[in-house]
Amino acid sequence: MLSDPICLRVKGPFACFTRPEFHVERVSYPVIAPSAARGILEAILMKPMEKPEAAKRANKIGFRWRILRLGVVREGVLAPILRNELGYGTHQAYGGARGYDIMEARAQRHSLILRDVEYLIEAVIEVLGTRHRESRNCTGRRPSKDFLARNKYHQMFLRRAAGGQCYYQPFLGCREFSVSEWELVHDVPEVIPDARPERDFGVVFRDFDFEPVWNHWGHTVRKSRPEVAWSEPDKRPKQLPPLRAVARHGWITVSELKDGKVEESI
Repeated sequence: MLSDPICLRVKGPFACFTRPEFHVERVSYPVIAPSAARGILEAILMKPMEKPEAAKRANKIGFRWRILRLGVVREGVLAPILRNELGYGTHQAYGGARGYDIMEARAQRHSLILRDVEYLIEAVIEVLGTRHRESRNCTGRRPSKDFLARNKYHQMFLRRAAGGQCYYQPFLGCREFSVSEWELVHDVPEVIPDARPERDFGVVFRDFDFEPVWNHWGHTVRKSRPEVAWSEPDKRPKQLPPLRAVARHGWITVSELKDGKVEESI
């Protein structure tokens, strides 16, 4: 079951949506990626169905964010910066966590980031099946998925976004580039002012599908994590098909609503 569409305006002085094909230097996509937009919404409200805690794994109660459209209000300009980046403390090259020398792990790397960006994120809340959703005292079923999607979670997000509440500070790609402002948009414009009729940003990373990992646990209580989850193909997260980011009148279509379901755009 899907909620009504929610539109959020976000802006920030810096952003970096790292392209995975560049392995050493960070180079940003020219536009926000759907996975980054999902992360911004999850920073304000999230209730994952896939519980990593073994004791809570049987009851998969929660929702997922599904991105519908991305509006490019300000594209931003690419700007190079030089940053000191640190290696991981447990890296074998630095003797593990105890023998870690921060001076040896430091490296200067160039990054090509975006400056002065502003986006509109339109998304819906998706609540899936109602199985394994018995009440705690075993006296009946919990609220329906229609009630959860259209009322409970929808209103929770509107209240938290309007009040400036978040679990952690939303960020634009890299964690150090925080969202400076966000606000709800009730009257969503179909044509963004000063936007080109059509703008091709190229191919952009879409997101990962983590269902193969979570389905390994199923609904079994206290089932241990798989030892070879990342070595077996059927237990790895699957990369969704990339998105051709073509903005028409400022809007990039990520998914479409058809017969009450969300279908990914090509």
